[in-house]
Amino acid sequence: MKADGKIGIGQAIMVMMLSIGITNHVTLIPLLLSKAGRDAWLSVIFGMIPFCVWAYALYFINSRIGQQSLSHWLLLRSGKAVRFLLLIPIMLCLYMMALVNLVDTQTWTTVNYLPQTPEWVTALALMILCVLASYGGIASVGITSGILLPIVSLLGMFVAFGNVPKKDYSQLLPLFQNGIAPTVHAMVFVGGGFTELFLLLLLQHHVRKPLRLIHYIVMIAITLVLTLSPLTGAIAEFGPVESMRQRFPAFEQWRLLTIGKDIENMEFFSIFQWLSGSFIRITLCLLLLGELLVLKTKKQRKYVMLALGASMIVLTSLPYNDMQFVTFLSKIYYPLYLLVMVAVTLVLFLLSLRKPTGLEDVSHDP
Repeated sequence: MKADGKIGIGQAIMVMMLSIGITNHVTLIPLLLSKAGRDAWLSVIFGMIPFCVWAYALYFINSRIGQQSLSHWLLLRSGKAVRFLLLIPIMLCLYMMALVNLVDTQTWTTVNYLPQTPEWVTALALMILCVLASYGGIASVGITSGILLPIVSLLGMFVAFGNVPKKDYSQLLPLFQNGIAPTVHAMVFVGGGFTELFLLLLLQHHVRKPLRLIHYIVMIAITLVLTLSPLTGAIAEFGPVESMRQRFPAFEQWRLLTIGKDIENMEFFSIFQWLSGSFIRITLCLLLLGELLVLKTKKQRKYVMLALGASMIVLTSLPYNDMQFVTFLSKIYYPLYLLVMVAVTLVLFLLSLRKPTGLEDVSHDP
């Protein structure tokens, strides 16, 4: 790997796969099942269609940015005021992405294998690792993703193919027993998952070569598979009724996995998968937040990362229950996240249609 502080396109895709994979496997699937039931997998396919167009808009914006950072490009293209108005919602989304994943990880850990450990201890341990990793920069995140993703992918294929004898895909049918409305409503959650590809715009100036349209198409396809595979697997293994009742359907699929008659209880492998994705996701969000805040010194960066991590620990310690958290995700977080990302993308698209100024043509990202 070149010592230029950047990552390759392959590494960027691996970082995105771990980051998006954890939320589409963990956070998104129970919401889709609770809203659309048996038809949840159709909402994913239908939702992909408009977001292919959205992904092309991202590519168009990316091509106009020209591997500058988004913050620097906005400053040259629109001035400080517009940049501020656009970066604030983006930073809030990044913060919430990390926070939601931290809460989900904390809950899952407590419920499944550390019931006697205080929840704040789990959150603190993970956050310390993420804050320390964010000091290392994007190159460290890219290298770590290159190590973790092959193992995570192999484990995913292991559980998917290992449970084939227990799957009955006929349970995916019949369709639209409750009408088409639940499927359409679930597409809001699908959109919230797909729009996380916006991270590519924030990441692209760290990539050595420009991202092309094919890379966005690949990421759309990967996101589709990462969502459909555990979703259809849950319905085929547990049925639409039982899968709707489960809080973490992807984890429950590990509980079914056996090798022969004597080897079972292999769900500990899911701990590696989950923590790998959470670690990369939270670290990436912290790193990008630090960039968008335009911190000038390493000392400032350290203090801000610590403050961001500490604030998340405090928020995860607030008195709330899991049902309230799930309601927040379905009623507020995903609908609002989708709205913000689409609106920001539209504004950036309109800005990218303007002719570049002479200053912008000769400027380089500092």
